[in-house]
Amino acid sequence: MGGPRVTPKTEKLIVDMWITLSEEGREPTSYQVLTAAESYIKRYDRRDIFLPKIRKVQNIIRDAKKQSEGFPPEENILQKPWSMATLNEYPLPTESLKAVASVWRYALITGENFTIRQAKWVSRLYDFQDDVLKLWLISYEYSKKEEAFLLSNHPFDTFNDDLRLVFSTYEVLSIWKTIYEDNPIPDPFSTKIPYADDGGVMHEVLHPVDYYNALYSGTITNDRDKELHYLIAKLPSFDSLKLISNELRIVYLIWISRIKQLPEWQSITAEEAADVVLKLREWAVEVQNKKFELLEKGEGIEAAIFVDNKVTIEPGVPTPDNILELLRKYAGKEAKQ
Repeated sequence: MGGPRVTPKTEKLIVDMWITLSEEGREPTSYQVLTAAESYIKRYDRRDIFLPKIRKVQNIIRDAKKQSEGFPPEENILQKPWSMATLNEYPLPTESLKAVASVWRYALITGENFTIRQAKWVSRLYDFQDDVLKLWLISYEYSKKEEAFLLSNHPFDTFNDDLRLVFSTYEVLSIWKTIYEDNPIPDPFSTKIPYADDGGVMHEVLHPVDYYNALYSGTITNDRDKELHYLIAKLPSFDSLKLISNELRIVYLIWISRIKQLPEWQSITAEEAADVVLKLREWAVEVQNKKFELLEKGEGIEAAIFVDNKVTIEPGVPTPDNILELLRKYAGKEAKQ
């Protein structure tokens, strides 16, 4: 009478899709969750997953909501943003704090969230990965899957993630093929690092990671951004800028993250957005060249600021005013059409 039993992996997929869509800042309907799950199954040819009717989807989402609202106190704490002050609530091993702070710093630079739950996973896994970007992604993936399992009320299983953590890519694929033949690895939260044509990481594409995963898992659609990602891949990568000063690399990432959060960003075309990215990169190089030019002259880049008739020396903060003006110009042009 009630239809076939919903398997744990089907229920997990529905909960995963609900979490992913909820990350976009709106409460998805059951139909949207079901559509997203159907898109995921079609995209990855998951013939081993069979979706239930909409009423069952509604029940699964209802139970997930109830479960999330009923987290024990220790789980609610883990959802809070991490800072050194949170060590009083959730202590981490002292020897892991340098790695945790490095990943927190990367998340802050790129406009990402970094929760106590993620810090917990960094503190457990930092010995497996030296690269900050990859360590941040690992903590993101383990955290998201832990949340999904908590909401679906199934045992927490990290087998797929553990394979990727300790084996090479070819080893993982070989192991998976011998166990599951040609079925793809089921993983809506797994993030493949986007690389440009010259092999450099496409930082502008990856962040925000929730949006990136949703875009390429089929839970949301944005043809403009996919075209933009293609255009950015054709540009010389961020890594090719040869920014000697790590400070300027960070400044560039801070500004690209900020610009992508502005409402004007979504209103311009892919070509215009790619031009903004290119111009911002050129600006970062110009700032670096100017900085070294001043340093060579012994002038420094400090600015004198008068506070209560006293002179305070502070570093000048570079601001890409011409890039922000270009963004507004493109957005104004779109509005008039």
